[in-house]
Amino acid sequence: MLKTHQFLMSYWHSLNPHAPLSTQHPISYADRLRMRLPGDAKFALGPHVDGGSVERWDENGYGLGKVYDSIWKGKWEDFDPWEASCRLPVVSDLHQGVGAASAFRMFQGWLSLSTTGAFEGTLLVNPLLAKATAYYLLRPFFSPKRGVDPGAQTASEAITNSEDFLASDNWVMDSTPSPWVHGATPGHGQELSHLLHPHLNLQKSMIHMPTVRPGDYVAWHCDTIHSVDKTHAGKADSSVLYIPACPMTEDNANYLVRQRENFLKGTPSPDFGGGIGESEHVGRIKAEDLHGLVGDEGCRAMGLMEWESDAAGLTPGQRVILDRANKILGFYD
Repeated sequence: MLKTHQFLMSYWHSLNPHAPLSTQHPISYADRLRMRLPGDAKFALGPHVDGGSVERWDENGYGLGKVYDSIWKGKWEDFDPWEASCRLPVVSDLHQGVGAASAFRMFQGWLSLSTTGAFEGTLLVNPLLAKATAYYLLRPFFSPKRGVDPGAQTASEAITNSEDFLASDNWVMDSTPSPWVHGATPGHGQELSHLLHPHLNLQKSMIHMPTVRPGDYVAWHCDTIHSVDKTHAGKADSSVLYIPACPMTEDNANYLVRQRENFLKGTPSPDFGGGIGESEHVGRIKAEDLHGLVGDEGCRAMGLMEWESDAAGLTPGQRVILDRANKILGFYD
């Protein structure tokens, strides 16, 4: 899994070669286990984006790294969703919602524990990464001049079927800014819908994952719009372990300290509520058991062993961040 994360994160790049960042030294991020039974319609997550919501428009959120500045300047074609250094200062959980990731996850992902196909409680994604991001960021600044199709029976039908409503000449930039940020609520992820974001055509542009089997791993970029089947229409459980790919950064090293503390106590990881977790379980895995199970690299990813900041072949940025992480994790002053 660590090698898979190294491979995935190699698609990212940094304009600053000295940025304190390493995609080749992933950290662990203890997310959750999902078990969805046939017929379930409660775990029906609609199209959404992780990593906060209003923070994307906030100068104290994603604005700290100027992540979307090319979009704000009207040069959306220049937006590079794979540039990493600009995301290092970002605060993606200004409102500290339960389940809001406070670590930088380059990819969210899950490891399948069952055989699951389309409409069987699985994942859907929108493949228009950069274009869709630019659209939902700019959406709050535009309004239609003409309303919905008068012949439609519902607003949903009107927006879906009316070419006139979706036509570019029907949309103008608002002269007076509105406080309404479409689908963004403090403390929650960014939500999207065909009513609020009609041009994304989400009813057709959300694509199912291929059939997965136990051990298959699925990953998607942290800005990707994704959802799950509204109803699990399969005949067996749809179960996954959420395992995102997280690079080594200063913020992630600080998160690792908190996660390590919770692991040692047997309680849930910092981003996911509280409770006693496994703290009272007999025979639960402890720190002294890990080396025999996951080796040096796994222990380092858990924050339980010192990183080799003097290893050969490291870039200046990698050397700096590993040395800084060792200090944060308490391996030396």
